[in-house]
Amino acid sequence: MKILFIQGGTRCKKDKNNNWYTDTNFSQEVWQRYKSYGDELTVILRGEEKEYDPEYAEEHFNKFPSNINLITLEDVYRPKSNFFNFKLKRKIKNIIETEIRNSDFVIIRSIVNFYTLTATKICKKLKKRYMIEVTGAAFDGFWNYGNIYGKIIAIPMELNKKRYLKSAPYALYVTEKVLQNRYPCNGETLGCSDVEIAEITEEVQTKRKQNIENIKKKDKIILGTLASIDLKIKGQKNVIKALGKLKKQGITNFEYQLTGGGNKEFLYNVAKKNNVENQIVFLGVKPHEEVFDWLDEIDVYIQPSYGEGLCRALVEAMSRGCPVISSNAGGNIELVSNENIYKKRNVNQLVKILKTINKDFIEKESERSFKKAKKYEKELLNKKRDEFYRKAINH
Repeated sequence: MKILFIQGGTRCKKDKNNNWYTDTNFSQEVWQRYKSYGDELTVILRGEEKEYDPEYAEEHFNKFPSNINLITLEDVYRPKSNFFNFKLKRKIKNIIETEIRNSDFVIIRSIVNFYTLTATKICKKLKKRYMIEVTGAAFDGFWNYGNIYGKIIAIPMELNKKRYLKSAPYALYVTEKVLQNRYPCNGETLGCSDVEIAEITEEVQTKRKQNIENIKKKDKIILGTLASIDLKIKGQKNVIKALGKLKKQGITNFEYQLTGGGNKEFLYNVAKKNNVENQIVFLGVKPHEEVFDWLDEIDVYIQPSYGEGLCRALVEAMSRGCPVISSNAGGNIELVSNENIYKKRNVNQLVKILKTINKDFIEKESERSFKKAKKYEKELLNKKRDEFYRKAINH
């Protein structure tokens, strides 16, 4: 059984020794899980032209497994002129079609770009068996991306996603209801998050209790967000604006820590404009294992995104007992207390929530986070997901 996996969002990265890497959301373990569904796995991703220093790549990315076939395609979105290069697009389409013809089953992750839409159309044309993984909302992602091009194609991409999902034979959604309601599928479906957390241990719970006990001794409450700091769709600027409004009311006992890669210039300027630059801490990229140590130290986790499927970082924060606040983006409303959800971009609503934070709030919400996160423990999700994949592939 030959399995083909295609996704157009992740850009595969190469080091100077010709080793390939993916972003941290695709671990070697995830790739081996896909491989276990058949005898052979081929993965199609778009590649970056930049070559990274091997030490930097090892620290910041996940090395791609040597026992899995990898095909990297040229980027039709960078530079922007590539999008109108029809010769390049035809070349990419031919490669995708060849690989689909040579496969027995195709897994298409997120039909929101040229690569995955092309794969879906070819699967339908060739009557090839396939599954679509639904990880987010097309309109939200494009509309909030930050440029005019995204706004132009947001509605067509949303309609395409609705159309192709309706006729898909199999669809796996990362939410319980939100994305299913938005993109219904007439085929067989499963709601199962792709976020996996380890078992929540007593040690983790003890660390959180100690953090809560120390709150009275501290002169500030530490807020945190884990996301790229130069992707405006992540919405960190609204937290910074909220801190600015609180400062005008005489409330300055918040520190906002930002973990994630990217250029900090935009957010630093937002902080400076709102006179809260001394309350913002840019921590840069952290290796995955260090992220959990950081989550153990912060008091409240905030996910201020404009678009999400079901946010991995939010679930990981909850698994460490962090009280959580979130915008109403995507499936995040399935994770967070109603009173801790605010409308995207609504800084005034966020201000009201931040003003309710005290020790009682943190204690109650921490307990809730632990209970909710248990639904995302690895063993439970793997069993549900594997049964669905094997049923689809071996049908």
